[in-house]
Amino acid sequence: MMSPVNRNQNTVSIPPLMNASNIYQSKSPNISTPTSRPQIHSQNQASVSFSPAIRRQLNDSGENQQLQHRKKHRSNDDVRTSHSSKQLGNNNLVVPPRDNNSRVENQQQHQHSINNHFPLVHLKRAVSNNLPYFYLEFKEELNSDNLPSSAKIIHELNKFFYNKWIPAFKGFTICSLIGKNRFKIGTNDKADYSKLINTRWPDTIDDKVVEVIKPNHVPDCFAFVVRHIPSNIPNDQIAKYIYQVFNSAVQFTEISRHQNNNQSTKDYRFTITDITEYYTALELKRIAIGNQLLPLTQFKTSYKLTYCTKCWKIGHMRFECNEATKCRICLDNFEENVSHQCKRIAKCAQCNENHWSLDNKCQIIRQYKQDLKHAVEQAVTNGKLRRFYPQDIKKPFVNTGEDFPVLVHSTQSQIPTAWNNQKKENSELLNELQKINGSMNGLRSDIEVLGNQLIEGNSRILSQDKLIHQQQQNIVLVINQFQIIIKSLTEAMPELDNKTKRKIEKQIKTLADIGSKIPPNEMCTHSKEQATSHRIQTDTITTSATTTTDNGGGNGNEKSSMSIETNDDA
Repeated sequence: MMSPVNRNQNTVSIPPLMNASNIYQSKSPNISTPTSRPQIHSQNQASVSFSPAIRRQLNDSGENQQLQHRKKHRSNDDVRTSHSSKQLGNNNLVVPPRDNNSRVENQQQHQHSINNHFPLVHLKRAVSNNLPYFYLEFKEELNSDNLPSSAKIIHELNKFFYNKWIPAFKGFTICSLIGKNRFKIGTNDKADYSKLINTRWPDTIDDKVVEVIKPNHVPDCFAFVVRHIPSNIPNDQIAKYIYQVFNSAVQFTEISRHQNNNQSTKDYRFTITDITEYYTALELKRIAIGNQLLPLTQFKTSYKLTYCTKCWKIGHMRFECNEATKCRICLDNFEENVSHQCKRIAKCAQCNENHWSLDNKCQIIRQYKQDLKHAVEQAVTNGKLRRFYPQDIKKPFVNTGEDFPVLVHSTQSQIPTAWNNQKKENSELLNELQKINGSMNGLRSDIEVLGNQLIEGNSRILSQDKLIHQQQQNIVLVINQFQIIIKSLTEAMPELDNKTKRKIEKQIKTLADIGSKIPPNEMCTHSKEQATSHRIQTDTITTSATTTTDNGGGNGNEKSSMSIETNDDA
């Protein structure tokens, strides 16, 4: 007799093949005895009309017991019913009764588990969308001691590309050793992947020559689909329209429909290799084909199948297979040290028909894809699985004045604020003070120049005063000499008439008046006072200029008034 397992565990098994019902049928019979019926009926009347629950999973092998549901909390009635049922089961091997809701839920879960016998690893592989890997191979034969570690290779590569693309490069996400001297390197960023494809890699790593093998195909994540194209437009014309918008577009293919081929529209797929045009296509979302604007969407890849590359059967991977390696086409075994001669006749590893092992013509493959799709959707809905896509660069939001116009323009600025919180920034105030300080320094230099000019002018005025004083003294002396000469001449000439004598006396009096008007002491005093006034004015100008400079670091808050008065009395 088979031992029962926990009924709360999720059933796990291989996918259905050809809708064969025997794969999904339970291997454990329903166990019950006639003696147990009356006892169950007496305890729970609703349990009579239902068949007992299945006590064993469809496939309870140890390798498939990975996914388990959490145990549900049971009420006190359920606990008492379960306890009494266990006592009956020890004697009569009776399945414990359950209420109506739990029975219906169990039947629904069993119905869903029929088409969803996929491990979680297979579901994760189905929705994986990783970018292709780069392969780095050392040309020299190196042993494990001389071979650089993965961390060192990643460090040197990141350092090389950081210096080349600062700060755009985001770094590699995987580096693992495969084979003897070969490493697998990958990234999850589309922009970095596009640059790595078109750039030159380092020739040496850790002073060892390396060779980089780049992917020779464009991944499906760079593909787009033009939807609802009229069927009367030829494919070559569609390619021309697409190439006019995207110059890097390649791999033009029409998406065929197996269900209905007589449609008025069709979809067209193409791939963009330039990363700039790729992001432009994401923003456009429309493309002009003929006279119509048609939707442009990203191409969504199908779910990846889990299959073996040794026996070419679905449901397991190569490292799990114990069979011999077979040819992909004819399925003949490969022999060691013998060159394989393929028959070129396709044979399916699933149904032994004349087609490829993974061809969509195979009914088993088609059923496997349908079950896989249903299992993935159910896992995503339940939260057990999350889709992952390569990262896209999100442009930051830029707000302009035209995007969100202000509703109130002029009236809002006229409303007085409750508190005067308007403060001028310190930087603006310091700039203004520096400007004022600079202008004051220039003014001080100008005042110094003016002071020097005034001093020079005063010195020239003093020299002129001295000259004038000497000339005045000479004039007084000359006048005195003239008076003496005239008196002596008039005394020596007694024969002169009275009229002439009066004229001579009148001229002598005029000369005396002229000499009396310019006394020597008054001229000296006037010249000294004039020179002193010029010096005082010069000192006043210099002092006022000094007080207007910024002694406190340039506050510019002091005010000074200057008045320059010059009186030139020559």
